[in-house]
Amino acid sequence: MRFDFVGPISEDQPAPAAAYGTTVITDTLGRDDSIYLALVERDIAERQILELVNALGPVFDARQSQPKDIFTAALDTAGIVTYFHYTQRQRPEAPIFVERRDDVLVAQRLTLQTRTQQFALWTTIETDLSNAILAAGERDQLTELVADGIFGAVIDFHKHPRRGDRIGLVFEKEFLGDRFLRYGAIELAQYEGQLISQVGVAYEAPDGTRGYYDEDGKSLARMFLLSPIRYLRISSGFNRRRFHPILKRPIPHLGTDYAANTGTRVRTTAHGTVVHAGWKGSYGKLVEIEHANGYRTRYAHLSRISVKRGNRVRQEDVIGRVGATGRATGPHLHYELIKNGVHMDPERANSRTKGKPLVDGLLAAFTIRHAQLSQELESRTTAEPATRMTVGKTN
Repeated sequence: MRFDFVGPISEDQPAPAAAYGTTVITDTLGRDDSIYLALVERDIAERQILELVNALGPVFDARQSQPKDIFTAALDTAGIVTYFHYTQRQRPEAPIFVERRDDVLVAQRLTLQTRTQQFALWTTIETDLSNAILAAGERDQLTELVADGIFGAVIDFHKHPRRGDRIGLVFEKEFLGDRFLRYGAIELAQYEGQLISQVGVAYEAPDGTRGYYDEDGKSLARMFLLSPIRYLRISSGFNRRRFHPILKRPIPHLGTDYAANTGTRVRTTAHGTVVHAGWKGSYGKLVEIEHANGYRTRYAHLSRISVKRGNRVRQEDVIGRVGATGRATGPHLHYELIKNGVHMDPERANSRTKGKPLVDGLLAAFTIRHAQLSQELESRTTAEPATRMTVGKTN
């Protein structure tokens, strides 16, 4: 935890005027911190903390504080909180301001103006997608949006890419002043590879349904994602005759083992209902999900489980974290796909499936949009980005 007593934390969070008090505290929340703990550590009276938390209630639940959130607080000579300014790391465009008025703390969430710019890039694969996007000057969050949010059911970015493949993107970035906030919509992703080529065009139908479609207007969505995590490598594939490394005898390996760092997020690969969330023998901490059409998936050896039995989950929901519980030689995720009681090779989950096409009445508009975005990609790759002003959301 870091403490300071003077000066503004940032341009977005100015220190209070001297009139607010004689003591000014600034703090950045640490990994296991909360607003309550941070204030207790600074010897602020319990009654004052309770009053502040209650004042925050209408605009922010103090229990939702996160590491790297920052605040400024001012106290008068009697130790009374007169001012509190809180900025969430994930939402710096919507800081929270608390001020004492007529001896009552009143909170409001501010709305700062942001700007959105559209960018376009082409980048070439040398080792993997992440390094290619980093080499283009972008961040790994963009890699996640492309690999998981667009192509997660149709391209395995650990298996399919080859050196010399390239990818083009038309996408948005949001800024607060000159500070990058987050990536916005990816309107077009075009992967040109030696093993696989795929286009993803963002399109919103008149009924508000939004998705990604290939050049023929067929959805890139499938029932299952190709992988439940961003893994380092496949340490053991589906094999009905595998020699078990611990038991030293042939035992079928009815799933895929993804080597990954402890704590890596595990996502459900399809919509469904959690039917087991807890310890289960050699599986260790296990989540099992029931899906439509007789399918089930299992996610084993977790270090932490984020769902409960009976929970409804959607594709890509985080259900736990990678671990090494149960019969495991190291941190990894053991993932199983079962249909009507029979185990299937998870890597072949989508091998015979096709995306749902847009209805004929929408194809003309989709084709025009695809052409416009393709032209944007080619003409704007080296051009200055377009800019438009937006207002930070406060919901």
